[in-house]
Amino acid sequence: MNSIVIYTSHFGNTRAIAEAIAKGLRSRGMARVLSVEDVGAALPERADLVVIGGPTEAHGMTPPLIEWLGRLEPDALRGLAAVGFDTRLRWPRWLSGSAGSGITEKLHQTGAQVIAPAESFFIKGAVGTGGSKTATLQDGELERAVAWGASLADKLEPVAPAAPGSLR
Repeated sequence: MNSIVIYTSHFGNTRAIAEAIAKGLRSRGMARVLSVEDVGAALPERADLVVIGGPTEAHGMTPPLIEWLGRLEPDALRGLAAVGFDTRLRWPRWLSGSAGSGITEKLHQTGAQVIAPAESFFIKGAVGTGGSKTATLQDGELERAVAWGASLADKLEPVAPAAPGSLR
């Protein structure tokens, strides 16, 4: 299985989650992690699964992710297994919004085969000196991302034919 994890990130948290998802996917095959800035209007290679994520900002996707998804060639994801994810505060979704939901909607619009609901990974935010904002992942989120990546790989792993005379 060949997977591509595409992300955008503000503070490095979404990138860390993307890397952790790829680690889980690598339990079943190859996985490459790319920033949206490194991907053009077409995927750089054939993939069995594309995972796309970004931070939630103003209840939705960040401008770089919106722009990249808008630049995709019309059939770039058609029929391809895909799923979205985001990083956001652990607030009710109606309050925080979810970039993952917008990503999933766009995946459906492009004809991708969405194999799982969007997943959110949670951050905690703080205001530093001078009003600068920082955010860090909540404890356990990287481990959860690895497990989620492996679960996605399991959804795509081909089922070996049963041996003659065996029961399934």
